Amino acid sequence: MSLAKEGTQLESKPSVDVEPLTDRGRRTRAQLVEAARKVFEDKGYPGTTMNDIAESAGVSHGTVYTYFADKRDVFLAVAEDLRAALAVDWRVGHEDADTLTRIEEGNRNAVMTFGKHIRMFEILDQAGADDPEFRQLAIDIRQRYVERSVAGIRRLQKAGKVDKNIDAYLAGSALCGMVEGIAMRWIFRHEEYDPEMIINTLTVLWANALGLETD
Repeated sequence: MSLAKEGTQLESKPSVDVEPLTDRGRRTRAQLVEAARKVFEDKGYPGTTMNDIAESAGVSHGTVYTYFADKRDVFLAVAEDLRAALAVDWRVGHEDADTLTRIEEGNRNAVMTFGKHIRMFEILDQAGADDPEFRQLAIDIRQRYVERSVAGIRRLQKAGKVDKNIDAYLAGSALCGMVEGIAMRWIFRHEEYDPEMIINTLTVLWANALGLETD
């Protein structure tokens, strides 16, 4: 997985469709994006057509073109929705919780959301094989997950809980890669591990890697 160096923001270009101005138009567009995601997940990016999206949404072929220029444009909207959802799903909410509780919550959020969106990650990587913009978007989505962790490690270093000689960016990248890798292997291979065992193990590994107390 390629990652941008610390502080680098990778942004995909905006979708070329024009945002509808009416409530009805926004609802129709949202309906199309939701239907399109299901089709992409079912047929993959290469196998999906605009007609498939129209049929799944229950609208005319021309309606899809009212909101999107082509299949690529639709997929950009689906991917942007994924990015927005992950920004919420990866958020750790307990600001006053102890360090291990926050790490555990972060790992839980990551494992569960990788499971929830695993097919979309697969399709995004599939589309990115031939399209640099999709490839960059996939990098950006993962990079935001890394940056959350890097920021947390820096806070711990500032508080004197983690060795300041540890490179926070490299540590965050490695630990996030571990979480994603374990989550994907567990889901793809249907390994018979209890999710709580996975989350607890990842939390202990995080703590040990950063030199935190686990008792």
